[in-house]
Amino acid sequence: MRDAAAAQRFEDAALYRNRLSAVRHLMENQLVSSESMGSLDVLGVAVDDEGEAANVQVLQVRDGVLGDRQSFFMDAAGARSPDTVIEQFAMEYYAMGMAIPPLVVVPRGIETRPLEALLAERRQAGVEVRASERGEKRRLQEMAERNARLALDQDRARAARTRERRTAALGDLQRALGLDAPPMRIECFDISNLGATYAVASMTVMNGGAPARAHYRSFTMRHEGGPDDFARMEEAIGRRMARLAGGDDDASLGATPSLVVIDGGKGQLSAARRAMLAAGVDVPMIGLAKQQEEVFVPGRSDPILLPEDSAGLRLLQQVRDEAHRFAVRHHRSRRGRGMTASAMDSL
Repeated sequence: MRDAAAAQRFEDAALYRNRLSAVRHLMENQLVSSESMGSLDVLGVAVDDEGEAANVQVLQVRDGVLGDRQSFFMDAAGARSPDTVIEQFAMEYYAMGMAIPPLVVVPRGIETRPLEALLAERRQAGVEVRASERGEKRRLQEMAERNARLALDQDRARAARTRERRTAALGDLQRALGLDAPPMRIECFDISNLGATYAVASMTVMNGGAPARAHYRSFTMRHEGGPDDFARMEEAIGRRMARLAGGDDDASLGATPSLVVIDGGKGQLSAARRAMLAAGVDVPMIGLAKQQEEVFVPGRSDPILLPEDSAGLRLLQQVRDEAHRFAVRHHRSRRGRGMTASAMDSL
């Protein structure tokens, strides 16, 4: 499975993973069924080679029967040593009100006394924390460590597939739109309103093909000329680009986009482009029309039609849908505050 994932044969890796999982569950069910073992927790840990990520597995044995199995991913924060990770995890895990058994089996090499004292205080009874050298408890601990390593490998494979899809999507857009480089920062703008009232604009951001929600921004529209989406889009883009041109300290509004996506067709695109140039900014900009998913480019009369299965089109749809949801949410919030204020005025 690991060799297949390393060679980016992800379908083969997934098949091997599923087979391993089925065998593992069968072995686990056969492994533990002994009343003499009593109640205990078994902890296993795996840390990646870079010391950036870790997985901890918790096997809960109650009255000799293996019951719940839990998996936790952690930020290892540069800790290459499993004992550092397991100590931090155990203190946080049992602080969440989890039932503490009389025995907790940990990997070898863990300093057990601080954890033992902490758990005994929380349980208000004695707790033994130790590694197991032989027998059923040792086999359980080895199984927990194997599960942790497998979970970490599977997560790494999923992350690699995600990076591959995002890279393909950005490459698609670069080629289709004739960009000089992949559009690493994509900003999308949408307008939400109900008639002439409570109009808002949203700005959503994709960094490296992934949503950057901390960089989302919204604009309360100042335009009072009725439900004119062209004018409102021009206002939103003008205000955003003015912040960029002015060297804004805001982490999002001070960043230069690689590509600006306008939710709309030629009219919205023309208004947005006019506002951007008026602010002294010139970055690639397109319009994405909903009905046929047509991509409009300034200076080109006919739209670009990306294949329906194009990774680039899916990325544009994702950022457009994010912008729509964000705009609607902000619009509802503003409308709710306005209706509350009106009700209060009438009292």
